[in-house]
Amino acid sequence: MNTHKKLLAAGLLLVSTAAWSQNTGSLFKGMQYGLKVGGTATHGYTVIPALPTAIANVQVPEITNNNNGIGYGYTAGVWARKNMRKGYIQAEVTYNMFVLKQIADVTLDVNANPSLVNALPISVAPGLVNATLNATSESTLKSVNVPILLGRRLLNDKVRAYFGPNFIFVTNAQAIRNTSGRLNENKTIGFPQRDIPLTTSQTNLLNRFEAADLEVKDFTYALEFGLGVSPTRRMDIDLRYAVPVGGVYKNADIKGFLGIASLTIGYAAF
Repeated sequence: MNTHKKLLAAGLLLVSTAAWSQNTGSLFKGMQYGLKVGGTATHGYTVIPALPTAIANVQVPEITNNNNGIGYGYTAGVWARKNMRKGYIQAEVTYNMFVLKQIADVTLDVNANPSLVNALPISVAPGLVNATLNATSESTLKSVNVPILLGRRLLNDKVRAYFGPNFIFVTNAQAIRNTSGRLNENKTIGFPQRDIPLTTSQTNLLNRFEAADLEVKDFTYALEFGLGVSPTRRMDIDLRYAVPVGGVYKNADIKGFLGIASLTIGYAAF
């Protein structure tokens, strides 16, 4: 599904949700429409299972990409809200950027990594020389999101609590990795320790040829919940947290956690 189709689908979903919630006798009764903009903060970790390689069937060990701080992004879009007695239903279409920062340390046989094999001055049999790699990564995901939220108004309509599904249409996903490390010494064969210089690579995570097992889905979904305050009739301030439960990677064996917080300011146009 290309970007234009995703935007069309998201827009149709927003319109149909608003239309469904209308009162037949009074088309716009209880409806609000507005704009919103804000920032996102993303954290999480990824566990990649051990895999055999094509080189002498040497196994790449399990790799845990731990959280490496908070990644900051943005969100902006439109919303429609149908107010009822004490509750409401709200549909949105937003464009977003999420940034996930991770770090990993792994020791593996040099034959498990083609770039390590190519860097060796000589060929060595599996099990004789291993390498310790230190890698940091920054993955940036851009998406069109369509949250459908059920909420309740509290404290004379000044406070809102809500939850619901968030449908995520991924338009772009890139990862930048910085890797350094060392080839470890093996005195038995007279192999000295050698440093591995820092290298930087960029991967399109939506391209299965580039991303391989780390290919990202172009559609997933999350559960989202939050609190909002409305200091004036037209202004909303919202704090939310979303957890993708549909899985981010196409490889179902990859596990982990991804949490996305957002803080936004909204304005009700009418």
